[in-house]
Amino acid sequence: MLTQNEFGFDLATDNPFVIFRLLAKIAREAVGVDKVLDLSRGDPGYGFAPNVRSRKFYAFLVALDTVLNNFETHFKDRTKDSETEILNEIEQFAKKNYAEEVATELLADFDEFLNKVIEAAKRQGLDWGKFEVLFELFKYATVSGGCYHDPYGELLSRVVVADYHSKNLGVDVKYSDLVFTNGASHAIGTFFKAFGAEGGGLLKPGDEVMITSPVYFPYMGIMEARGLKITCVSADPATGQFAPDAFEKVADSNPKVIVLVDPDNPTGLVKNEESLKMLAEFAEQKDAIILSDEVYSAFHPGKKSILEFAPKRTIRIDARSKIERATGCRFGEYIVTDVANEFISKKWEEFLPKGLDVKTYLHDAKAPGGVLGEFRHTTFVPGPSQILGICHILLGDKERAKYRDIVQENMNVWSENLGIENPGNFYYSLVDLNSIASEAKKSVPAEQKFLDLAKLGVVLIPSNLFFSKEDREAEDRKNFARASLPNLTTAQVKSAAKIIREYLTN
Repeated sequence: MLTQNEFGFDLATDNPFVIFRLLAKIAREAVGVDKVLDLSRGDPGYGFAPNVRSRKFYAFLVALDTVLNNFETHFKDRTKDSETEILNEIEQFAKKNYAEEVATELLADFDEFLNKVIEAAKRQGLDWGKFEVLFELFKYATVSGGCYHDPYGELLSRVVVADYHSKNLGVDVKYSDLVFTNGASHAIGTFFKAFGAEGGGLLKPGDEVMITSPVYFPYMGIMEARGLKITCVSADPATGQFAPDAFEKVADSNPKVIVLVDPDNPTGLVKNEESLKMLAEFAEQKDAIILSDEVYSAFHPGKKSILEFAPKRTIRIDARSKIERATGCRFGEYIVTDVANEFISKKWEEFLPKGLDVKTYLHDAKAPGGVLGEFRHTTFVPGPSQILGICHILLGDKERAKYRDIVQENMNVWSENLGIENPGNFYYSLVDLNSIASEAKKSVPAEQKFLDLAKLGVVLIPSNLFFSKEDREAEDRKNFARASLPNLTTAQVKSAAKIIREYLTN
């Protein structure tokens, strides 16, 4: 519900994710749905489609599945000595059902897919050939969702995802370190359910957690709803970094858990090594565990993860959704390495069911219902989502690079036309509207600014509540807005920036 004041909402109290839906409705009514410039939503699918090559290839896999699994035949009954026969069947199917050029392309992609999985499996310590990959793809019609899937995630998918993280993070990640979840939000909610009052009881009302500020608002909402004591460590919204004395200001705190979102939402900025080391050292001093949400890390190749600086204390969350423009896949995961599983399980032993380690407990708690895994026999990431996701990973390099380039251009155009500095953020931009506004516009209530811009067709998400209570008390944050730059074409981003600047400066 929104506050029914003269504006229809109150930036001091109302959920920004509800406010932006009202603003979007106002924009559609004012300028027409085709002219709305919506920068409020974090979903790239509104501005970009998922990888084309990998979708075409996945469609080929589904078509193959209808031949390999039906009333007459089941792939699970095939054996390794039939590998050549299976590959010939696949080749004949492609040539019979597709134009020659398309068949050639699909078969080449199929060969590349198989070889890349074999290489990834080898790096993960598995001796796989083509038959083993084929079996993992088509057993029980896995590619089409024809069975309950491995509760931790299909082995094939975990091998590919673990190898992907190992290469990109510079940290050894094993397939056994992964627990798949229905997107990152499922992982976030599961963690607080598992260790909240209804679970292990680690985080009861009044217990202390720490989070950076500004931060993705739902984290604040989850913790406030549970009655947790929230301590915030402030990062500079213009740089994303902690000041040298940032942790001295919270020296008296004793958080059980520190929540890190890096790269950051809403600023689009990344923590540098110095900031990560500061946080890791603080966690060590306070003997706290770090829950690190890193779903935007793939936009920053080579970026360091807190895993490198606090390996035994970190539970990491990631997902395919943003970088692959496929938020509807709902394909995310926890990374709980062996060293973290051992350390955290021992540290939190009294909060875990007897005989369970923390990785197993998170796996059980992700099921609907309680926290003991009443529905522990499935993954909650459908097989089609898993296989499509690894198709994106293995075949989407060129399109991912192109996507990054376009988003970077959007970021540049946004900054140039809005007349603000470009601090190296990516995906999101957090802007203080009053830093641009004329003296006359500065006196306009923040709520009215967001309404006026919506009536001009531009929708932003108000970001006051992305800041901690302490940050809001220290300085008025009601005029802060987050813009999601992948949502629009570069030309549309330019138009939106010009409309905002013209409105604010007149």
